[in-house]
Amino acid sequence: MKARVAQQAEQSTSKRRAALTRESILEAALRVCAPEGGGQLTFSRLGKELGADPTAVYRHFRDKDELVLALTELTVAEGVELARATLPDGPSGDWRGWLTVTAESIRASYLARPVVAVLAAARTTASPAETSSFEQLISVLHRAGLPVLEAAECCRQLVDLTLALTQYSAAFSALDPATQAKDEAAWAVKYAMLPESEYPLLHESTPRLTELFRDDTEVFRMILATFLDGVALRIERTRQG
Repeated sequence: MKARVAQQAEQSTSKRRAALTRESILEAALRVCAPEGGGQLTFSRLGKELGADPTAVYRHFRDKDELVLALTELTVAEGVELARATLPDGPSGDWRGWLTVTAESIRASYLARPVVAVLAAARTTASPAETSSFEQLISVLHRAGLPVLEAAECCRQLVDLTLALTQYSAAFSALDPATQAKDEAAWAVKYAMLPESEYPLLHESTPRLTELFRDDTEVFRMILATFLDGVALRIERTRQG
């Protein structure tokens, strides 16, 4: 009887291994990387999610870095598709609107999986979604009036700004609630208690700074708008010769 149970268990394990594919591993990894997935990507957690031995993952990915790059490709592709769904007709001459939608879509796709944002926001995949997105962004800025190289520089700045702020938000979301509350209290209490005679400007602005601490999305949009204002000035100067 015991032998039969052991044999059945072994057959079940073999079936799971046979069913394990690159796609099923990536789907499981995306679940693990979601906010409700535990906030940590390890092969051990991945094996548990898959119901398989963690070493089985190595049949499809050489190491964790290869897995992270594959997750990055999926996240970038999702951000590109989200931008296209938001503006299905493309830029349509509105360079500012298109850059805003692209940046917000990239941010949304990464923040849906904070673990990926922390691990992968600084990585480059040269995947079709990534390269086509860069090509289109440069094209939009070039048609708006910037020389190609200057358009490429602005494109790089936009992507770096977006990913840096997204990575920051993701890293903070990974902190335990007590640590997050401590940081908020620093603004709401410690800064508010600074003597007005010595820190008059901070005293006046601390309530607003406390509001912004709670809302990374608003801060991101403010910074993005300021950046795009600068791009608009560069375009205008180029047009004026």
